[in-house]
Amino acid sequence: MKTNYALLFALSLLLMVHISSAQNFTETYHTSFDNPEDANGWFFTSTAATISVANSQLIFDSPHEDFFHIFSPIGAVQGDFAYRLAIGSDAEVELGFMGIAGFKTLLGLLGTEEGIEVVYTYDLISYSEPQLTTLFSVPDPTTEINSIELETRLIAGDLLVYLFINDELYQSGTIESVGPDLLYGQLVLGFGAENDGPIYLPISEVTIHYNPYSSTRSVFTDTFDNPNSPWFRFGEYDYLAEGLYIMEGKLNFHHFGDADSRFLVVSPVGAVGDFTLTIESSGTDMNGTGSFGRIFDSYHFAAVWYEDDEVYLGYNYGSPEPQVLAFATANMENVSSIQFSINQAGNDLLMSLYHNDQFVINATIPNAPSRLRNGHIAGGYELASELNIWFEEVNLTYEKTTVGIIEYPSEKEQMLAVQNNPNPCSAYTNISIESGINGLISLLVYDAYGKLVHSESVNSTREVMTIRLNTKQLSSGIYYYQAVSSKGFTSKAKKLIVCH
Repeated sequence: MKTNYALLFALSLLLMVHISSAQNFTETYHTSFDNPEDANGWFFTSTAATISVANSQLIFDSPHEDFFHIFSPIGAVQGDFAYRLAIGSDAEVELGFMGIAGFKTLLGLLGTEEGIEVVYTYDLISYSEPQLTTLFSVPDPTTEINSIELETRLIAGDLLVYLFINDELYQSGTIESVGPDLLYGQLVLGFGAENDGPIYLPISEVTIHYNPYSSTRSVFTDTFDNPNSPWFRFGEYDYLAEGLYIMEGKLNFHHFGDADSRFLVVSPVGAVGDFTLTIESSGTDMNGTGSFGRIFDSYHFAAVWYEDDEVYLGYNYGSPEPQVLAFATANMENVSSIQFSINQAGNDLLMSLYHNDQFVINATIPNAPSRLRNGHIAGGYELASELNIWFEEVNLTYEKTTVGIIEYPSEKEQMLAVQNNPNPCSAYTNISIESGINGLISLLVYDAYGKLVHSESVNSTREVMTIRLNTKQLSSGIYYYQAVSSKGFTSKAKKLIVCH
């Protein structure tokens, strides 16, 4: 059969675009939960679960749950990302959502009764009945799902979206001329159970390649000029979109009705250690509870909260009710600025509160458990039937922290696969790899259709290595190769031509 080199060349160009874009991430977060403290810095919106780390798994166990969200420690991202999740075989849970969410945008995979859909929207005007565009839909795999990954690539103004199941490409699609608001937000997992039933979710591994949204790691300021600022909303979904919104440079909490309503936000900065949160706000109608703090879940947090005409400092560590450490009267009609901070001193946590730059109260959490020493900044209002408050500006100074493994690739840690010589080749060719990484490096060779046809690994010691590749095992045609480290760093692809 005669080889169609024109077709191979066209396909190779498509493959080259896909592989060569593999370095559109600047950071990689990875954890396999080998340490009991590897769950610290994550955030769970659940109100009933027990969360622990055992047998190299993050275990989420809840007797009853409608729907909840999970956030990794990294915070908001922008541009390309790849989010891979490995789940234990004994999981009892339904995957609801996995993807990226801005304040009113959403892109990700959605679990349905028929299978999996990849959906998106630029304007999430309702959570109970969202208007979503389906990019593609696929049936559930016939085999057990051990891992699932969602990956995006921005190429020439179009967004390519890939769905991998058990590390195999399952489906892909393209959002043509993608709008910029769909390219940033927080990476979110959502799970649920039928009829508010029990959930058991063991997560064995998480890997995220990404670009951080914030250019700094210590200061975040938001004047809410961007209506899609990457805060994440959660709470009472029947009222959430209409009761919590950004408009005219304000983050608005506005609701008159059901007293069980909850309107809460998660900040875009991810997990932090020491922090100072300053909120410039207005509005006085609030007959529920307002709270802000550093949180792991509903049973593990350190916070300030307002109820009636009093303000409290305290924490919770696995109890039904939080422990109050200090309180004071507070006439909130005259308060336009709130400053709340937590700083670690030895094993203690020092909490302080100011109103209009005037000291109000402070408190100490002695010998604070590690789960209280870092977490996401979140807050809002609960149990409010009357709510009309808005934030005009939020300033957050913080120490960024992530528990697990996080890599910040520098120029020395990037890899370069040098063009092979000779090229074209018939029997053997030499491929040099320049690397600043200690550890295992794999050479991967793909055919023009994207199929992996050869791989071999060598140990790198931060030097130039040369691999002599036997091409007699390959048919004549066009191939591509790249180097991949055990930490997930990749080189740009190079073309290899084999002629026998």
